Amino acid sequence: MNLAWIPNSITMGNLLFGFFSIVFASRGEFAQAGFSILFAALLDGLDGQVARVLKVSSKLGAELDSLADCVTFGVAPGYLVFNAYLSDFYLVLGQKPFFAGMVIAVIFPICAAYRLARFNVVHEPASFSGLPSPIAGIVVALLPIAISDPAYIRNHQIQFVPAYILIALLMVSTVKFSKPQAVVLKKIYGIRLVIFTVIVISLCFIFRKWIMFILIGLIAIYIISGLIMFIIQFIQDHRY
Repeated sequence: MNLAWIPNSITMGNLLFGFFSIVFASRGEFAQAGFSILFAALLDGLDGQVARVLKVSSKLGAELDSLADCVTFGVAPGYLVFNAYLSDFYLVLGQKPFFAGMVIAVIFPICAAYRLARFNVVHEPASFSGLPSPIAGIVVALLPIAISDPAYIRNHQIQFVPAYILIALLMVSTVKFSKPQAVVLKKIYGIRLVIFTVIVISLCFIFRKWIMFILIGLIAIYIISGLIMFIIQFIQDHRY
């Protein structure tokens, strides 16, 4: 019996919640759009593990995963940002307004698509080259959840826009980011994986009031650590 449909269905769930995020964002329900991306990220972390446990990993599953990720962690975050924060963003060029919001918003899905295509062609087993698109998507998803009023970000577009572009460009950069899941999940599979998942969900429930700050802090540490290692490596390579 071919069990490949099980991890492929989980991947389709990733795509499904990416679509839900776009629908929620189109209706102005930005927090729900963010939560949809977060739940999709959870499914994205499970499909590969399930495929390896069932020993049904395939090129089809890998390609399907990339297509789903492009929608969920590329198109959906870009559309969310445009609808929530950049729909009225424009610049004055030559005394004429230039509608820059859409141009800025589309940078994210473009970078995510390139990042995923590059990963399919070449990638290292021990590290990521560029910020993983799910992490970048989660950063955007957390914004409307942490700050419920879109007007606050709209009033701080000068700070928000560079940060948004930076996260997008980090995806296509050559900065090396670690693969903590490669170390942790290599030793956790089968019933251990189920127990590990239950423990993580239980901790999230127990510390639900702090989980948002914990998640933001962990992602910040992950991104900053990658940048620090990149700077250190750059200095070492150009020391002489």
